[in-house]
Amino acid sequence: MLVPIQTSGTKPPLFFLHGLRGITFAVGPNFARALGPDQPVYVINANGMDGRQPVIDDAREMVAAYYDDIQRARPAGPLRIGAMCSGCLIAIELARRLQKDGRQTGPLILADPPPVPFGYDKRRNTVDFARPQMAERMYQEVRANMLEKASYGYDALPFDPADPQQLHAATLAGIGSMVAFAKYVPTPFSGPTELIMSADRAPGFFHPMMPWHKLLPGPRVVHVLPCAHGEVFGAAREAVARLIRHILDEEPTSANLAAPETQPAVA
Repeated sequence: MLVPIQTSGTKPPLFFLHGLRGITFAVGPNFARALGPDQPVYVINANGMDGRQPVIDDAREMVAAYYDDIQRARPAGPLRIGAMCSGCLIAIELARRLQKDGRQTGPLILADPPPVPFGYDKRRNTVDFARPQMAERMYQEVRANMLEKASYGYDALPFDPADPQQLHAATLAGIGSMVAFAKYVPTPFSGPTELIMSADRAPGFFHPMMPWHKLLPGPRVVHVLPCAHGEVFGAAREAVARLIRHILDEEPTSANLAAPETQPAVA
């Protein structure tokens, strides 16, 4: 579900993907203003968030839907892909597919991905999400998280939390997003990336036994912020916006114009 935040500007547009529960809750008009008037910004929330599209609970289908959204919004020219938290994994696959079409995406902007992607957790892979008890538990957890995000006063929620029908649709879309991430095992991406890491997640990212060394073998620049994961798009979101603006303003180099990724999408 693509939402245009700022469509004017001459720079390559930034498409920013949602996190674990399907909402890109802090990338709205205020965030776009921090990126500057010349920077087009679109956010991608989980399909079904508005109650009009079918909910997606599979990573392959997510990539296909978001690819189509981007193609309709910007069918040609260079663009940038960013994401938060678990959405970084879908951003990788989306960039891989766009690069296969010859689209120039520049370095991926990945904001605080999880130290261990959900798909590596065998316990999650064997969970039957259709069991009534599990389904109810997930519903209540996601609904509570949606209401918590709404209480922060963000300007980018894609639904009205005071409308029970909209809240219900958003909750179902969030559940679909969680299920998709739980079933998805990522494959290595050799393209250039710029990572924005919280101080509490950085040790897991840099640890040699963690999977990111193999998942991102290409050129990497890592920015570590002195905050916790929950603050990256909360209390520290202005600092994150300034950092992303700096990343977007960087001049292209041979590293970030590397050859397109050739591995198959979502193996």
